[in-house]
Formats: sequence, structure tokens, C-alpha cells
Amino acid sequence: MSFLLALIFSLSSNLDNFVIGLSYGVKNEKIPLTANAIIAFITALITFISMLGGKLITHLIPNYVSNELGSAIFILMGSWFIGSDLLKKKKQQQKQRTALNFKGAVMLGLLLSINNIGVGILGSITHLDITLVVTLTFITGMFLTYAGNHIGHSVIGNIVGKYNDLISGSLLIILGILSLLFKF
Repeated sequence: MSFLLALIFSLSSNLDNFVIGLSYGVKNEKIPLTANAIIAFITALITFISMLGGKLITHLIPNYVSNELGSAIFILMGSWFIGSDLLKKKKQQQKQRTALNFKGAVMLGLLLSINNIGVGILGSITHLDITLVVTLTFITGMFLTYAGNHIGHSVIGNIVGKYNDLISGSLLIILGILSLLFKF
């Protein structure tokens, strides 16, 4: 069960990678493997650091409280993502159309890892395995960026891009519910 929770966590925190890959793919711009690896490495590193911070918090809060609190916050965050998606006006795809070099990949990796900070702390508070989460964050980050970039302007890509917050929010709610049901 911990693998499933870590996978759901990684997918929910890396869904933006798919949208970024998609925005490049729509314009037939390839994201090089090295740039993809840099982005995935940065998001995994930020997740690792935030989960270490979450571990420090767990020493201050009893186990039985931290799991329930973290699960409730996952559910609230997921609800927030869904609510903001429902209120968001329709926007055109991002207009970032420059070649993705090393500097661009680092900046993109840092931007994509912002939501991993809070989610990483919560993942640690709910006692998800740090090594497993960081590894899956790297793998799903690479995969989702690659998949988005190669799907490009397909129907599936447009649907996922359009409902990114809704899908990510739903995954966080599922993660919160599963964390409440299964203690680690």
C-alpha cells in the first residue's frame, strides 16, 4: 500500500510536468533528455529536502496526530485545487516558446518544484517512505514531461492540460483518504 500512496503522491505533485511538456509539444519543440533529467532531479531534490523538513516536524507532533493532520491537509489541499480549477477562467496554453537550455531547465525545475515543498512536508508527516517518494518523483517527473512533450496537441493532452488542477486535487484527496485508512 505504501508504494501506491507514494505513486499517487508523485503523480499529483508532478502533473504540472505533463502540462509543461504538452505546451512544448504543441509547438513541435522537443525537450531534450538532459533538460528533462535536470527538471526531474530538481523536483526530486526539493521533494527530498521538504520531506526532511517534514520529518523534523514529526518529532514535535505525536504519530497519531501527525498522520490524521497530514491526511486532513491533503484532503483540504485537494479540495482547494479542485475549487480553484472550477473557478479558473479558461486560459490559453502557456506561451513559453524558447529553446529549453540548461538555464531554462533549471528555472523550470525550480518553478515546477514549488508545489512539491508543501506536499513533501505533508508526505513526510503522514509517514510516506522518503526514498520511495523521491525515487518515484524523479521517475514520474521524467515520464510525465516526456509524455506531455510527445503527446503534443492530442485530445488526451488537451483534456489533461485543461483539467490539471482537478486531476491533481482528486489525487491529493485520494491520498489523504488512503493515509487516514492505512497507518504507517
